[in-house]
Amino acid sequence: MELAGKVALVTGASKGIGRAYVLALAQAGATAVAVARTMGTPKPGTAPAKGTLAEVVQAAAAKKLKIHAIACDLEREDDIKRTVDEIVTNYGRIDVVINNAAMFPHYETLDITVEEWQQNLNINLLGPYLLTRHVAPYMMAQRSGSIVNITSAVARPTEFGSAGHTGLMPYCVTKAALDRMTHFFSEDLRAHNVAVNALSPGMVLTDTWLTVAPQDAAAAEKAGYARHPTPEALGPAVVCLAQQTAATLTGQILHTNDYGKTWPKAA
Repeated sequence: MELAGKVALVTGASKGIGRAYVLALAQAGATAVAVARTMGTPKPGTAPAKGTLAEVVQAAAAKKLKIHAIACDLEREDDIKRTVDEIVTNYGRIDVVINNAAMFPHYETLDITVEEWQQNLNINLLGPYLLTRHVAPYMMAQRSGSIVNITSAVARPTEFGSAGHTGLMPYCVTKAALDRMTHFFSEDLRAHNVAVNALSPGMVLTDTWLTVAPQDAAAAEKAGYARHPTPEALGPAVVCLAQQTAATLTGQILHTNDYGKTWPKAA
């Protein structure tokens, strides 16, 4: 599935990994739609604030690319439905969904409140489910499409399930559940030629990581394990997955570092 003439939606696209993904998809020829909570329309004569949709649109324009922005609260199903309906009304279709939006807080394991658990579940797991549920009928009708859930290596028990990493419990648990949901959706949508895969970006030095765990992020950067979230570093893998259908690649949990090694590059 070539991306020219296709419509791609990226959640959590105002900053970090999502920002890199939506720019990469625009560069690949897709009609790219950036979705996040904060539009951040600046006052006349001022630059848009960093971490807003308005800033991403401006950054794309500087590269002679066009990105469309829609503010959406992924904790509200009515907002998700409105966003999907708006995209279909404006562009006639939805071909690619990148479920990237997530929260990444640290907690004391025994002190996580019910409200904190619920918010993590809402954003990291229920949001991708609801967006997929509302997008799937359009993809099924056109008999093509690709849904990419952005996961993490911490979903695996061998990664961050040990002492010293339990402050990430809600993030790890919701990402593990997202992997399982990827498998379920891939089987349910296979007959309709819709691909559903999950992609782990690897250790990426985002502003969120620098804010939540600055010492860990700084150590990772010094060790050479982290990279900044640029379209050049992260884009090729997500563009490849965006081009898939169930006939080419589906039901896989993949890692960016393995792109072009254990899984194929885009044609």
